Amino acid sequence: MLKIDRQKHLEEELHTYGSILISTMSQKLNCSEETIRRDLKEMESQNKLKRIHGGAFLPDADDKGAPVQLRETFFSQEKERLAACAINRFIKEGDTIFLDCSTTCLTLAKELVQRNQKMIIITNSLRIINLFSNQSSNLKLISLGGTFRQRSNSFTGYQTTDAISYYIADKCFISNSAIDLTHGLLDNNMSESQVRKAFISQSRKHYLVADHTKFSDTAEYKITDLKDIDMIITDKRLPDVWEDKLQQCNIPICYC
Repeated sequence: MLKIDRQKHLEEELHTYGSILISTMSQKLNCSEETIRRDLKEMESQNKLKRIHGGAFLPDADDKGAPVQLRETFFSQEKERLAACAINRFIKEGDTIFLDCSTTCLTLAKELVQRNQKMIIITNSLRIINLFSNQSSNLKLISLGGTFRQRSNSFTGYQTTDAISYYIADKCFISNSAIDLTHGLLDNNMSESQVRKAFISQSRKHYLVADHTKFSDTAEYKITDLKDIDMIITDKRLPDVWEDKLQQCNIPICYC
């Protein structure tokens, strides 16, 4: 297949589904994954898409983050390791916890459902809520309503943040889009940033659970300063500049 035809097909898939996987497209188009990567790189330079680990997507005007369906496909082993570490070291039976709509917190919730310990989970994530649909569990679920965001499969808006204000959780677990040395925790969507900010405001302990790539990424909306985080849980050793900054802020790092 000619490059022009291949890229036309990639563009059609993106406009149909919003995101594509390199592995899937290489099978569909009967070419190597490296060929698809080169095509996506060229198309990104033409502002036709945004590349991400393992695929590409179409950013919209209000949210430049990847759709949840795409985010679920990468760093799955790292997320499982982070989730197990967070549960084993920082969650105990009887806790009330906030979980955001990240795929990292979804992985954490799946592990909690399997362990079936007595605790309360409060979330705005539809995917976490759906874990309880056929589950007889010791876990109690409190779901937060609001305006549904298909891109993240979550509920946001003033109804969500108003509902959060009625609760005080022992701990919140946040896995936002990016962490910045100067500006702190950042998000790709303003409404989602307000939900995460409310989680932090209404909980006693604040845990940032993030793979190493988020410490070199960027986003447009501020959630809160680094000083408002009590613990960072990540998968790889951070650069010295980050370790120095977190030491200045008295934020311990848990490497999993």
